[in-house]
Amino acid sequence: MKLNYDPNKCKKLIEDNIDIEFFRAIFDPVRSELLLFLSANGEMTIGEIAEHFPQNRSVISRHLDFMNRFKIVQRRKEGREVYYKANKEFIVDTFEVTANNMKALMNLL
Repeated sequence: MKLNYDPNKCKKLIEDNIDIEFFRAIFDPVRSELLLFLSANGEMTIGEIAEHFPQNRSVISRHLDFMNRFKIVQRRKEGREVYYKANKEFIVDTFEVTANNMKALMNLL
């Protein structure tokens, strides 16, 4: 059976138009639970967040820092405390852009 598309071209189009790393970051099981938790509960400190998860505080902190790098959460420091909250608008915008890019890509294939 002959393929009607070039797999390398398809892969390149997807890599150029979809933020794969953002989705890898957001769909990790622990990070997705953290995101749901912050979305439901609003801005909280690492200590407050860690009280609700089985992982220790340093693991939670690493996940939150990683999510902050991808703008999934927003971070602010007040004195010695660091607060995190879900970056809801950015997440929704990223999903919308991705959906539009996927529609355009599907029309090319």
